[in-house]
Amino acid sequence: MSSKPRKPKPASQIIAQARLQISRIREWTAALTPESFAADYRTRYAVERAFIALGEAVKDLARTVDLVALDPAGPWNEPPRFRDFLAHDYDDQVIPPLIWNTITVDLSKLDDALVRVQSALAKPSNG
Repeated sequence: MSSKPRKPKPASQIIAQARLQISRIREWTAALTPESFAADYRTRYAVERAFIALGEAVKDLARTVDLVALDPAGPWNEPPRFRDFLAHDYDDQVIPPLIWNTITVDLSKLDDALVRVQSALAKPSNG
């Protein structure tokens, strides 16, 4: 493992990575029900890993731009907290219904917020 500090990525690249994780989660769970998701350990594991990467991307984005200033309505605290929960809790504490609810209720809100930030960053500044 390298101990060199990572060069910061541009916000557009971080947003693209975050939205890729959202797309993967949607693709992997599109044909599932809450019950089949709970029973499918491989998909649950893949989704949890994607949520960890997604939360890390939001953390990186927050270090790059002022998310609250760009989109005050965005759910900017939740993805990093959910990432930390998934990364640091044991498997028996991660409850499939919680993850399913996050997929079906919260994921689209985050994706919409990322699109708004992407649009705000693409606008020419007035300075």
